[in-house]
Amino acid sequence: MDDNLNTEPVPVLTGCTASGKTGVLFKLKQKYDIEIVSADSRQVYRGLDIGTAKPSSQEQCILPHHLIDIINPDETFSAGMFAREALRLISEIRSRDSIPVIAGGTALYLLALTGGIDPMPSRCSGVREGLETLEREVPGVLYRMLRGLDPPTAFATGCGDIRRQIRALELYALTGSLPAALRKGGDPKLRKMFRIVGIDLPREEHRRRIRSRVSVMIDLGLIDEVQSLLSAGWGRESVLGGTIGYREVLDFLDGRIASIEETTDAISASTWHLARKQKNMFGRIDGISWVEDNQDMIEESLFGEGGF
Repeated sequence: MDDNLNTEPVPVLTGCTASGKTGVLFKLKQKYDIEIVSADSRQVYRGLDIGTAKPSSQEQCILPHHLIDIINPDETFSAGMFAREALRLISEIRSRDSIPVIAGGTALYLLALTGGIDPMPSRCSGVREGLETLEREVPGVLYRMLRGLDPPTAFATGCGDIRRQIRALELYALTGSLPAALRKGGDPKLRKMFRIVGIDLPREEHRRRIRSRVSVMIDLGLIDEVQSLLSAGWGRESVLGGTIGYREVLDFLDGRIASIEETTDAISASTWHLARKQKNMFGRIDGISWVEDNQDMIEESLFGEGGF
């Protein structure tokens, strides 16, 4: 085994949605024996294919991808779970003399992997179910409990964010410590394990690519995909209801959006809004090297001038 595979930083390719990451990766595969560890919080879900721009089975035969199609639409996969699995896969991929490349635009996943946030206990279904039952029986009780235990966290979550209230109270139940006390600033040593490169696009070019990609998704059968997921029993209460592309198609199928053209407009607008939020989140990741969408520049930034 090449010792460089154990000493070189792990390449990470990120960027906002529709920035061109996939095309870059397949070109890199022509020169390097790489495998992809997907850092995409929606590609983990089975059945969400077209709307997440998931690589096809044929594409995965050419370029192996990990951490896609691993859970059902009603299950959860946290940033902490991603970090643990990604670190395991990095070691596994290197053991067969291949190069692991982390690729995706979910900044929270990358923060967890590179030591930007503190590790937290995994979700506990029993605790969460108890808290959810309590909130149903006494609306507003979780916020009042959190406000009594940890006023700053309660203020930050707000009275209407039940999901974050449950997580904060769950952490307290599992550790006996307030959420704020569990946050110690991450692990700076982990950051040195990674070389992070982000693709940066001019504003108008990015908007054009988003609109083009959404149009392609519609043409490829996104509406049929959503109908198939509905037939399989996955509706708004699953991840579909909170996923761009799927929730707008659900609105179209329910008659809340009048036409396919308006659906395309709505998905494009939501995707652009997501891209802006992603860019803000990337600002929390230490040391990203931003480069334009140029294959040679990205390759040199990821692998160094001489490559691996």
